[in-house]
Amino acid sequence: MTNNEIPKELQERVLLLNDIIYISAEVADDAVLMSFLSYAARKGFKETKRLEAEEFQKLRKKNITKAETKSDIQDLAVQIIADAYDQGASDIHIGDYGPFASIQFRKLGMLQNYKQLMGEIGRKVIVAMYQTMSNSADTTFVAKERQDGKIVSNDFLPADVHSIRIHTEPLDCSMAENGTGTFMALRLLYDRTTAKGNLQDRLKTLGFSDRHIRRFQFLTQRSGLTLLSGPTGHGKSTLLKHIMECMAEDNPEKNFLAIEDPPEYPLERVKQVRVNTNDQDDNRGSAYRNAIAGAMRSDPDTIMIAEVRYPEAASAALDAAQTGHGVWTTVHANSALGIIQRMVSLLRAAQYPDPLEYLCDHTVLSGLHHQRLVPVLCPNCKMPLKDITKLPTDNELRRKSLPEAVLNRLFRAVNNMENVNIRGEGCKQCSGVGIIGQTVASEIVTTDHVILKAVRAGNMEAAHKHWRHEQNGQTFVSHAIDLIEDGLIDPYLTERRLGVPLNYAKAFDDFNLSSSDLDELAGAKNVEAPHGAS
Repeated sequence: MTNNEIPKELQERVLLLNDIIYISAEVADDAVLMSFLSYAARKGFKETKRLEAEEFQKLRKKNITKAETKSDIQDLAVQIIADAYDQGASDIHIGDYGPFASIQFRKLGMLQNYKQLMGEIGRKVIVAMYQTMSNSADTTFVAKERQDGKIVSNDFLPADVHSIRIHTEPLDCSMAENGTGTFMALRLLYDRTTAKGNLQDRLKTLGFSDRHIRRFQFLTQRSGLTLLSGPTGHGKSTLLKHIMECMAEDNPEKNFLAIEDPPEYPLERVKQVRVNTNDQDDNRGSAYRNAIAGAMRSDPDTIMIAEVRYPEAASAALDAAQTGHGVWTTVHANSALGIIQRMVSLLRAAQYPDPLEYLCDHTVLSGLHHQRLVPVLCPNCKMPLKDITKLPTDNELRRKSLPEAVLNRLFRAVNNMENVNIRGEGCKQCSGVGIIGQTVASEIVTTDHVILKAVRAGNMEAAHKHWRHEQNGQTFVSHAIDLIEDGLIDPYLTERRLGVPLNYAKAFDDFNLSSSDLDELAGAKNVEAPHGAS
C-alpha cells in the first residue's frame, strides 16, 4: 500500500510511513477517513497516530516530496528517459550514494550532469526502473547484487528508442545507511545517426573515408569472418546494423540471420534470432553456441553475431566461417590486427590447441576493423589553433584548451597546422558545449595470404608493415590526424578519446622506440613548429 492510494481529500493531511498511518489533528472522523482506515486495516495498516497540524506538516515535508507516490516515481523515471533522449544521450548513469543520488547523461561520448535527487527518491527511481519498468530475470531489485534488465515497453520509451539495457552494480558507500550504494547504467538503444541510402551513403554519413568505404564494399562480397572492434559506446553495433541492412537490401534472394542477446535495434530484411539465456555467463556462452548452431541449420547465407564475448561464440563463429558463410560480428580489441590475439585467447579457452592454424586462412578470416568515435567541433564557435598559440603559455584558456604536452605531440603528428581548430567555449548552436556530433576514426584490414602468413609465423611487425605499405592501410590514429588537419575535430579531445598519443602512429610505424621517441610520446618540448602553427 502506498500514499498514492490515500483519497484525494486526505492526501495533504494523512501520511503512510513505516507501516503507521499519521493523521493531522484537524481531520474530522468523517465517512471518508473511516472508510480509508477500514481499507488500510485490511491491507495491514492498523496503527494510527494523531499529530498536531504543525508537527504533521514537518513530518510530511521531511518524508514526502512531489515524487513520493509510486505513480509519481514512475513518471519521474519516464521523464528522465525522455530528457535523455531529447538531449541526444546514449547512456544514463544513476548513482545512489545514500543521502543523495546523482544522474548524468552521456552525450557525444562525454558525461554531463543532469540533476541530483534526494537519496530516498533516487533509490525509488532505481527500483522502479528495474523492478516495475523492465523485463528482468530477477523480479526484485537487490542493492547488494549485480543485476541486468531491459526496458522494452512502449509505455516507458520515447518513440524512436527500441529498448533500454539496464545494468546495476553495488557500490561501497560510507555515506549510505548500510554501507551499500548502487550504480545503475542505462544504455538507450536507438540509432542516433541520420545514415540512410545505400552502403556508400550510410558509411559516408558515419564518417568513413572513401578508402574505408571501398574496403567495406569489398568485404560485403566475401565469405568468411569479418570482425568489427572498438570500445563500448564507440558505434560498433550501429555500424553492424547499417552493413547488414544494406547487404540484405542489395541481396533480396539471400537469407540473412542476426543472433543477438538480446536484439538491440530492429534490422530491416534481417531475421533476428533471440539468444535464450539467463544471467549466468557460463550458460550464456552455451546459449550463444546453440543459437549459432541453430542458425546454421536455418539455411543462412550471411550470419550476424552481435558480439563474440564467450569462447563458445568464438568457436561457433569460426565454424560458420569455415563452411563458406559470411559471418559479421563485433569483439573488444585495441586495434584491427589486435583482434587476432583476442580471437586466439577466446579460441584457446574453447580448447583449440593452435587457434592460428584455423584463423590464418584468408578464406576464413576476411576482414578486421577497429574504430573510435571522436567529437566534431561546432563550426560556429570553434577557434583557430593560431589564435590559441598566440596567447601566453600560462593563459588559462590556452592551458584548458590545449595543454602544452598535447600541443608538442600535435606538432610532431600533423604536417600542416593551417586549418587546425580548437574547441570553442560554446554557443547557442551547440547548446554551449562546443561540440555538435561525433564522427569515426577507423582502420580496416582486408586479410591476404601475406598478412596471415606473417601472423602465423608470429611476426606481427611484418603483417603491420605489409598492411601499411602494400595495402596502403591507414591506422585509426592517422585517420584522426586527417580530420584534425581538416579542422573538424579538436586535438585534445581526440587524443583523450583515441586512448593513445597523437604521434603514436609515427612513433610505432618502425616498431623501434628510442629514448627520444618515448620523450616525444610524452610530449617533450623544444620541437620545431610545422607550417601554419603561428
